[in-house]
Amino acid sequence: MENKLILVEGIPGSGKTTTARKIKEKLIAEGKKVVLYEEGMSHPADMSWNAYLSEEEYNNFLSKCLKMWETSEKTISKEELKHRIEIQIRREHNHVILAYTKIDFPEGNYWGLVGEVAAKEICDGRRSLKEFTEIHLRRWESFGEKALLDDNIYIFECAFLQNHIFELLGVYEKSDEAILTYLTNLLNKVKCLNPCIVYIEPVDVEKVIMKAADERKAPNESRKDWIDEIANWVSNTNYGTNHRLAGREGVFSFCKERLRIDKAMIRNLDIPVTLINRD
Repeated sequence: MENKLILVEGIPGSGKTTTARKIKEKLIAEGKKVVLYEEGMSHPADMSWNAYLSEEEYNNFLSKCLKMWETSEKTISKEELKHRIEIQIRREHNHVILAYTKIDFPEGNYWGLVGEVAAKEICDGRRSLKEFTEIHLRRWESFGEKALLDDNIYIFECAFLQNHIFELLGVYEKSDEAILTYLTNLLNKVKCLNPCIVYIEPVDVEKVIMKAADERKAPNESRKDWIDEIANWVSNTNYGTNHRLAGREGVFSFCKERLRIDKAMIRNLDIPVTLINRD
């Protein structure tokens, strides 16, 4: 059986998005049907950058957006605004999962409402580890069952190692053994898809991160540069606080630990791995 699920992984800035897109292009050129889910998209299994809302919470958010439209420049219709929001939702188990960063708002002022739904993510310790685990296991199992019924090949960017190790290491400081157990349980939910990993391993962690930092500078002074946002996240995690990580050096240290754990996981997980060395 061919690999119906390809998991593209690596530390931040290693080139996961570019690699995932190239794999998609290659498979399409071979006549395959391919669906790529990049980080932050409305996702069938991952929860990163997706808010987990009750119907009431979602309806309140939608109402506030439509109310804001009344005093906006009205560059689009109210119906179009509602459509742009609704195409970023999935309804599952009496909840609405909203890919809030992907909403194509017509004006920047709408983003003032996004903080409310961002706070409803299940990542970064906003839910208990038990809830975080149960929601993901349920979603991965459901995805595996549905994906088995079609002839698509699915590509997930950073949805397996990165987004889960960030939580398990950064928030809960779990051991390698605990992380391996967690990832094994997750992997078992999609075993029917014969998953494989494409891992991009940097030769020099600091060089890779700084290259990404140069490419991801903020467009204006109203936002922080990517590297500064990452540094802020790292320093405020339990792991970062307890290891006194700060600034760019803190990012380097955290990503080196991430790389060590990643390599330990792919050595011990029962899954085919293709390594790509990035200089």
